[in-house]
Amino acid sequence: MSGGAQGTGAIGASVAPARLKLCVVGAGAIGTALAVRLASGGHEVAVLARGARQTFIATHGLTLRDGDRDFAFRPALADLADLSPYDLVIVAVKAGALPARLAPAMRPDALLMPAINGLPWWYALGERAPLGDRPLAAVDPDGALLPLFAPQRLIGCVVYSRVTMLGSGHVIVSGRQELQLGAVGGAPPLATLATQFSDAGIAVRVEPDIRRAVWRKLIRNAATNVVTALTGATLEQLGHDAETIRLVTDIALEVSNLAARVGRAVDPEIDELLAVLRSAGPFATSMLQDVRHGREPELGAIAQAPLELAELVGQPMPTLRAVATLLRLHVRAR
Repeated sequence: MSGGAQGTGAIGASVAPARLKLCVVGAGAIGTALAVRLASGGHEVAVLARGARQTFIATHGLTLRDGDRDFAFRPALADLADLSPYDLVIVAVKAGALPARLAPAMRPDALLMPAINGLPWWYALGERAPLGDRPLAAVDPDGALLPLFAPQRLIGCVVYSRVTMLGSGHVIVSGRQELQLGAVGGAPPLATLATQFSDAGIAVRVEPDIRRAVWRKLIRNAATNVVTALTGATLEQLGHDAETIRLVTDIALEVSNLAARVGRAVDPEIDELLAVLRSAGPFATSMLQDVRHGREPELGAIAQAPLELAELVGQPMPTLRAVATLLRLHVRAR
């Protein structure tokens, strides 16, 4: 979408500007895919990256292959000290890497959209028992993130996308990118944002209960990511091994039971999950990609946070606990 306002209005109001001025924090696989696609849709996109990735982007820009289309984009590089120019800040880094300096650097009327896996750090905001605004130590160890943003400034985001970053920095999207958006609190302009993202080639579904959508995705993440990172297997390999299928199914059911225990019952959709595995091809999950490249996998949000919540409500999760423990030891040993 092109033309329209330059994004100087208050996006937290009932109508979002026709042309977003936004910053994507993190230029890994997901961040790159979102930034490039939104820029191709006519929005003004800056990227906040660090270290070698920042240097690479300054020199080479961002490149993306999405289906049969190739994109190249050289974004402006944002400064963490001042994010006031942006209507919307999309966070595409792991929960533990979210800088506390983000909040004071943003405009008070700007929105934050954490596009992260697992149980998000904002989950407890305005939530009823058992959390009740109590931070999850696995994703917010000092309780520093929870008070930074009022719920009405947050857009919950669940990402469904098979995205791979090659060693060259080139990003490849396999299949359809989809975001599920929902209000954490208040009434952000979700319908308008959904249209803007869709016009840029990113499928969007607005969820009436974003926390339920979080659990639906967490069932798949916990059941597959932890096992692939521990074993080195691709999704396709998981889906064609009978014993591994039993393990994946057990974890999916454990997470589903926990969701029901905290008032967000969801169907684990085991048959659909197994069908996805069998048709996924040699795709490496995000946690497996991390392990392969010597990075810390996202155990906190995908495994430790649900296990922490399970302890709080007295819900047994022996299979996920055992596999997560082995993966943690495996990573330390490497």
